[in-house]
Amino acid sequence: MSFILTFTFEDLRVAMKKRIAVLAGGLTGEDVISHRSATMVMNHIDRDKYEPWKVVFDSRGKYAETEKGPVSVDLNDFSFIVEGEKITFDKVFVMIHGDPGENGRVQGYFDLIGLPYTTGGVLAMSLTAGKFYLNAFLRERGFRCAKSLLVRKGSNTVTEEIVKELGLPVFVKPNNGGSSLATSRCDHKDQIASALEKAMAMDPEVIIESFLPGTEVTSGVIMQNGKPLALPLTEILSDNSFFDFEAKYEGASKEITPARVSEDITRKIQDLSTGVYQLLDCHGMIRVDYIIVQDEPYLVEVNTVPGFSEASIIPQQAAAIGISKKDLITLVLES
Repeated sequence: MSFILTFTFEDLRVAMKKRIAVLAGGLTGEDVISHRSATMVMNHIDRDKYEPWKVVFDSRGKYAETEKGPVSVDLNDFSFIVEGEKITFDKVFVMIHGDPGENGRVQGYFDLIGLPYTTGGVLAMSLTAGKFYLNAFLRERGFRCAKSLLVRKGSNTVTEEIVKELGLPVFVKPNNGGSSLATSRCDHKDQIASALEKAMAMDPEVIIESFLPGTEVTSGVIMQNGKPLALPLTEILSDNSFFDFEAKYEGASKEITPARVSEDITRKIQDLSTGVYQLLDCHGMIRVDYIIVQDEPYLVEVNTVPGFSEASIIPQQAAAIGISKKDLITLVLES
């Protein structure tokens, strides 16, 4: 007895697609931004090349969003069952901002089970998650950064010593936080204690940074043809006293791409950003924030899972040089 197996072109096309987990959620207040970023990926991913599934890691558990509702993920191999079929993945598009997606924890898990992902590895992610340690590392390698102090919960903090060391204003931030959550600008010394309390409610380590008067810009970097590509700069004009959560995600800012700075400054910042990308062994996309003080760029922060919603900065910068959202997602997945 013989059997004739027939395959249509559609069967072959579907079989060649890579299955992608779009990982969202997280354990911080950035989870709402993470879901917006994941939605953008799901809406614009090239479905001729990829079969995407949204998978959520949050305080409720680890589960995939399916038409039948949430389905628990087996962490032994990052799989789940849908209508009798075991769903496994070729790659993970990490869209968790903050813990555990941006500090190396989820990357360590994927390394253990041998599943590739779109960000840098454990070392790069853990180093960039801690603002104070990253700035110390980059300062040693010649990058300009704001002066800063690290304060741990339970330590004795003397406001006068902070002001003597850093001056005023200062910025008080959770050392391992993101999206400017629990971040305060202190123009007076009597504001520092409450700002520390606010930040420590989110993170037992708090960084206090000196104020840098200047122009705020941000620089995206992606990988294209095996090389880091610096995107056009974006200038940030916040309606508030700094680029806080409201300014970033609720429209209280103006973002100008390309930034209104000279070609020399643009090139210098782009070179610094690609240098950071290579030095830290980053992958996928990153965004590096700067303050330009008297024509000198000071590095403020490195975002290794930058915001990626419809209105986020990286898609804006890519669009400025003709890269669509669909092509941008493909570049990140193939980097």
